[in-house]
Amino acid sequence: MATPALVPWSADDPEAWSRARDILSGGECVVFPTDTVYGIAARADNASAIARLQGAKGRSDSFPPPVLVSDASAAWALARSVTDEARRLGDAWWPGPLTLVLATDRTDLALSASVGTVGVRVPDLAVLRDFLRTTGPVAVSSANKHNRPAAMTVDEAVAQLGTDVALYIDGGPTPGPAPSTVVDCSSQQVTILRVGLVSEQQIFATAGVVHA
Repeated sequence: MATPALVPWSADDPEAWSRARDILSGGECVVFPTDTVYGIAARADNASAIARLQGAKGRSDSFPPPVLVSDASAAWALARSVTDEARRLGDAWWPGPLTLVLATDRTDLALSASVGTVGVRVPDLAVLRDFLRTTGPVAVSSANKHNRPAAMTVDEAVAQLGTDVALYIDGGPTPGPAPSTVVDCSSQQVTILRVGLVSEQQIFATAGVVHA
């Protein structure tokens, strides 16, 4: 019989999101659906919670998780400066499957102080954006063990992460498996770090960059 921690709550149940908020505040991890794949989340300003997230995935701190926020203004607030190219990309693709790496001076965001950047994304899932408006920035990585397939159902996430996660929220199958496209806009140069649902051609065209 499944332990209580492994029995998912429905994403349609407001109590699930209230419990998730409390669990995150307590420094533990939750899993919830996003607009790409299922994500494992921890408070972005809690170093021990981030360490728990990384440990659950079996991943080192050399792979800092990105941060999900409710809207573009919340994303820009995390950055030291925002280039015109980054703003054009955010305006065009948020909410959606685009992660922008921005320069930051924030020392309260776990792992960002050591690298001087933070990856941010606005998910295209209304219930999740509503949740993020109540929590502020939340560090989120795909809900799977490192180098294993991303979970597209809550059962796949449970099978991989088990009791390392305090609460699972079930929103049904997600659109994955393609992840968000990751673009480094921490300087004037636009660099694609990972091609996902937004293509290389779309990125450079939106950013207004001539790419050979």
